[in-house]
Amino acid sequence: MYVTVNLLSKKPGEIKNFLESYYQKKLDMDNDVGHWIYVYYKPLQAIDLISTVIDNSDKHKMTLLIQVDKGDIHTVTYENCNDIIKALLYLYYKETGTYELEEM
Repeated sequence: MYVTVNLLSKKPGEIKNFLESYYQKKLDMDNDVGHWIYVYYKPLQAIDLISTVIDNSDKHKMTLLIQVDKGDIHTVTYENCNDIIKALLYLYYKETGTYELEEM
């Protein structure tokens, strides 16, 4: 299972600034990037980023989209974030058949 995370922003520098803060390092990325995509093969890492984006939505006005495998694309909002995270956890543990913690 993999989770594709998309960040979109119309404000120049917003995605770069957010990601540099999230990863706590400088990134080799143009300042005017308006669309960022990353594929996570460890769903718990995707959940960490999703939670951070939503928790900081008052500081960063970005749109967050996710797609599981080749399924539908879903917009993640403050209102549906917890349900999406629960669904990702359910799908991951259902697929692996285990409840052991995944190494990040």
